[in-house]
Amino acid sequence: MARAMLLFTLAATILTPCPAVSADIAYLRQVAVEVLDSAKVPAGGQIKGGPKNETGNDLRVPGGTQNYYPAFWIRDAAMMLGDTFVPTREIEGWIQVTAATQPGPHGVRFPHGLIVPPDSIPDHVTLRGEACWYPGAYADQGDGHYGIVPPADDAFYFIQMVNAQVVSAKNITFATSLIKTAHRACKVYDCAKRAFDSVEVDQSTDLVQCDAVKTRVDWGFCDSTRKTGLCLMPSLLRWQAARRLSSLARMIEKPDQATYDSVDRKMRASIEKTFLHSVLPDEALLWSATGIGKQDDIWAEAFAVWLHILPKDAERKVATHLLRLYVAGKITSEGQVRHLPQGEYWEQASSGHESYQNGGYWATATGWLAVALATVDRRAGQRLIHEYVDHLKARRADGAPYEWINPSTKQFVNAKYASSAGLVYISLTQAGWR
Repeated sequence: MARAMLLFTLAATILTPCPAVSADIAYLRQVAVEVLDSAKVPAGGQIKGGPKNETGNDLRVPGGTQNYYPAFWIRDAAMMLGDTFVPTREIEGWIQVTAATQPGPHGVRFPHGLIVPPDSIPDHVTLRGEACWYPGAYADQGDGHYGIVPPADDAFYFIQMVNAQVVSAKNITFATSLIKTAHRACKVYDCAKRAFDSVEVDQSTDLVQCDAVKTRVDWGFCDSTRKTGLCLMPSLLRWQAARRLSSLARMIEKPDQATYDSVDRKMRASIEKTFLHSVLPDEALLWSATGIGKQDDIWAEAFAVWLHILPKDAERKVATHLLRLYVAGKITSEGQVRHLPQGEYWEQASSGHESYQNGGYWATATGWLAVALATVDRRAGQRLIHEYVDHLKARRADGAPYEWINPSTKQFVNAKYASSAGLVYISLTQAGWR
């Protein structure tokens, strides 16, 4: 109790009173509209100095600097959803383009022993509609540096697209319509079900598993990092996807709802038991993985609190851990968030210290972290958002929001990055912030 009071007092001392958060949220929406619009490549349009969109559907690349990532990334696109930024018809096109790459029951195999399991969803799709299964891949799928199996998260982001279309359209018609895959035509809902089952899980826990031999990236925002064992972030995404499939099954009166509700319950218990680690009586962290990468995962902790997947007591302890690190200046810079606490680096990573996913600061997780902080100190969450808005206003003319930054090394990388705009706003408003 004494430690909790000390933490509260420290936060109150360091964090100055925050201006009305509504003005900051309004500004975030304005930036999101501008940046997400700049990421759009219409059907038949062309990226300057890059490829033409030959898919027949409007697509959005990961940001307004379109030739930096000149393809359609499934997770980046999904992170634009949850508000009214993307029209319903455009979401339908995204689903069609993605599903068209989904392989049949035999999967796909490539040189260097690369294996794409049946019904998988690719990491990204070229503007010609070609599947790129691994990070960094375009025409060549690579040599296994980014895993033998594709990343574990894109199937769940595909399910998010299907769910977003239903919410946007306010009916289930498209989700029950036939759509072409690389194997055959099937209903959109069935494509989503098969995608869910394409990701390997541990049968005793239902948690996503990253094999030490048949390696895979656990999720795309850690694609330069190697993790093994049971992995937290893709498991959180799987749990979220199971709940979305349960909702879809209920709407179309499918018996699958009971199956996904069972996955929901089992995963809730497994996540707490597997990843939660007490630091102090009033504080806990969540491990990123149970093997390589068993480290204090700031992004996943914030996302877990945002999701409300943990029991209330555990959630509060994780949020208290994040608050202590935030107040101490260990996890943020200019309102953006490191993957690990300052001074810590991934056990195995191809990115160097203090850069990219191994010490860079990203706004992708800013909304999650603000909501997590606010569960134990509302003013701290508001302060984080105000710090980020200050950053945007100061650097907007130079290209902010960026993909990631590190002011201490003068790195401000990839301007007009979409998840640094749309996802921050969406994370806040879906949590009830206005």
